[in-house]
Amino acid sequence: MFISFEGIDGCGKTTQLKLINKYLIELGYEVIAVREPGGTPLSERIREILLYNSNNISNIAELLLFEAARAELVHSIIKPACDRRQFVLTDRFIDSTLAYQGYGRGLDTNSINILNSIATETLLPNITFYLSIPLSIAKQRCNIKEPDRMEQSGEIFFQKVIDGFDMIAENNSERIVVIDATQSVDKVFKDIINKLSI
Repeated sequence: MFISFEGIDGCGKTTQLKLINKYLIELGYEVIAVREPGGTPLSERIREILLYNSNNISNIAELLLFEAARAELVHSIIKPACDRRQFVLTDRFIDSTLAYQGYGRGLDTNSINILNSIATETLLPNITFYLSIPLSIAKQRCNIKEPDRMEQSGEIFFQKVIDGFDMIAENNSERIVVIDATQSVDKVFKDIINKLSI
């Protein structure tokens, strides 16, 4: 089963991915956990380029770098693991690109959907958990001292990203499960477990 976790920084997706990873391993499943961008040597190098504060990257170049990192990760790690019927957990996937580069940066969402399809070889998660949280609470949780290039994008940008995630979840309700991420870590974890049909 292929599971993605989505939401803005501070929503708790990375924490929940780790908890689900531990939970599945304890049940005896083989699990692979990855992050985007990243997960392979090449994709991690691209991540460094994307997040380094001093890099001035155009919106289109940013989009293509994210897609290149994803293409490498899907081809090298995710698709082979899915073919072996292992659990694959990813911290971000196609919905983040649509939310950040589409709704946030204002790039054409149809073009992004095409690029996502190419980069993923049309592979989609079986289920996506979108951890929904207001920007004000997410900011309190993050308390970032040295923001990376993406984190420096400003409140207007991040509110557009949240609005984008909300719309994406509404348009893909057969795949995306919306979780109230303002709850405690334990309650969010239980909500996710209740939605996993394993």
